[in-house]
Amino acid sequence: MNLYEPMKDEDRPFFSSKMLACPLNGHFISFQLVDEFGDGKPYAGLAYTLQDSAEQRYTGRLNADGFAKIENCYRGPVVLMMDSKYQGGADTWYEKIVDRKSYPLPITELQVRAEQTRFFHKDGSPREHNPALKSGDEFIQVEVRDLVKHSAHLPPPIIDRKYPPEDILIRALNELRFSPAPVATFGVGLLSNRHTLLQVRPLRAFRPMLSTDNQFCALNLYQLAIMANLSYCDFGQHPAKDPVDRVSFPLDPSVGHFFGEALSNYRESWKVDNAQSPNHRYYPLYEEVPYSKRFEILPFDPTLYEQNKPGEEQEHPANLHFFDDTSDSWLSAKSTQAFITHHDEVILISVRGTLELADWWRDVDAAQVPFEEGQGKVHRGFYEAYKALKSFIQRYLFRFYVGQKIIISGHSLGGAIALLLAEALRNATDNNYDVLLYTYGAPRTGDATFVAAAEPLAHHRAVNNNDMIPSVPAPWMNARRSIWIPGFKAMFITNPVLGALIFVAGLVRVGGAPYQHHGTLHHFMLVPFNQKEMSSILWRPGCDS
Repeated sequence: MNLYEPMKDEDRPFFSSKMLACPLNGHFISFQLVDEFGDGKPYAGLAYTLQDSAEQRYTGRLNADGFAKIENCYRGPVVLMMDSKYQGGADTWYEKIVDRKSYPLPITELQVRAEQTRFFHKDGSPREHNPALKSGDEFIQVEVRDLVKHSAHLPPPIIDRKYPPEDILIRALNELRFSPAPVATFGVGLLSNRHTLLQVRPLRAFRPMLSTDNQFCALNLYQLAIMANLSYCDFGQHPAKDPVDRVSFPLDPSVGHFFGEALSNYRESWKVDNAQSPNHRYYPLYEEVPYSKRFEILPFDPTLYEQNKPGEEQEHPANLHFFDDTSDSWLSAKSTQAFITHHDEVILISVRGTLELADWWRDVDAAQVPFEEGQGKVHRGFYEAYKALKSFIQRYLFRFYVGQKIIISGHSLGGAIALLLAEALRNATDNNYDVLLYTYGAPRTGDATFVAAAEPLAHHRAVNNNDMIPSVPAPWMNARRSIWIPGFKAMFITNPVLGALIFVAGLVRVGGAPYQHHGTLHHFMLVPFNQKEMSSILWRPGCDS
């Protein structure tokens, strides 16, 4: 099915291989930008550039209805470009991300306007029957990325469009050029002597709703539990290493797909676990926001960012947002995994819990060591995991922290690491970080001195029923692997009695402060209503009820 009407007689010689046509002027080009409600006012005053095969450029601004008309121009196709940079004034957040030193975004005025428009359909599917259709000869559904030069920071056009731009017009324009250089490398082709209506897809995204209040919030408890679960997934970038010109996030579920593909494309993702099926879903609660206020996955564009070019120190989304020091040797104790992302109000960090053998080796290393970033002593295995993650988090905050709330979550071992990270950031001298922590099934991490010093840290600690992980290490423990492991071996190989004594000596704390829990406990208690019905009550031990 042809998208355009048959070519008019006066235009046929221009495309004929038998007759060369002189690019005579005396023709017109008119077009209008509208949103999905048929309104052109959101695009009023936008600067535009048109260029034809004779390399004539026509510039101007759209009128109050998003309309423009150029008289007395050359016949044939032209390319429309709307690449004028954002000039400021709409929102201070745009100014921050346009001017930041690391990964400044090439945001255009067109992008800012599109972010303020809304979808006609609630699911974000394109509207086909725009009320402004009757005023145009041609109808095109465009994305912002179609009209601007740099688009790596914009969502890929994965939505099927019934009336997409025809790239044949750009190819024809370049074939008709007088110079060897192409007329245009981006833009939308238009035909002369026709009024073209361009429906611009809104730039909207979803982001998980989070409260920045330090008081306990059931919404945060639910949402951050899902984020903690997501931390067990891979980042899902393709290619995972050494990308050349572009990256994608096809793996679902994965951290990259969740933030960089689904939510940025206005899709409510529900997969946050590899074990999920259509019958076993989590439903995060989302809020709709302008695209630039989503949880950001940084762009990859070697033509724009020097650090994206291939090499030993190459940066790309996977190594900027995702930390994974997993080693092939489980005795190496390298198995920390976490992700970090941000928007204008929140920096979100989530740390993975115990999953691999190396995690268990780290869990049992419960010797108390000084907490260099604060006071007291902490679990050595957890502290080593935090120190592996420390510089990764610091580099990200140095680049993208502009006063946001830092919200951290972690499950099991991840909760212990998250506690150390949160307290270290709270004590940081380079910034006055505002930190909020939610942990799930976390073990004891520090001694009484550490817990007392960390009392100002806002920490909500969830425990599910009779989960045994929060009961370790015991308050009386100071498990030193260098002692209890030889004692354990001796119990079965040389001297059982002496081995048992050495084993116990390697577990028991002599002097110092006991291990304690930090944070406000929120406990899920199972409640049977009858033989078939079981539910849970969330309560805080010690509360009035």
